[in-house]
Amino acid sequence: MAEYHRVAAVADVPPGMGTECTAGGRMIALYNVDGEFYALDGVCPHAGGPLGKGVLDGQIVTCPWHGWQFDVTSGHHCLNDALQHPQFDVKVDGDDVLVAIP
Repeated sequence: MAEYHRVAAVADVPPGMGTECTAGGRMIALYNVDGEFYALDGVCPHAGGPLGKGVLDGQIVTCPWHGWQFDVTSGHHCLNDALQHPQFDVKVDGDDVLVAIP
């Protein structure tokens, strides 16, 4: 069963931005797309790059190491439909952003 962990304050991640955080012993990439929060596993599957430090353009994040791109709303790789990056449920409770970690 998933447990929710506080990873950030809403104000910490303004719209159009992402950040790197930890929850339940995992690296999490947290993004704010037009006021909606999304969370992906924070480690890029290509070479272990920090997805939370990537550039967010709309709903697409680009890994800062080698340019792999993912849709943060679905976890899908932008060039390979077969590649699905793990994502986590997110909820906002007051000023806190919580991520569910299995």
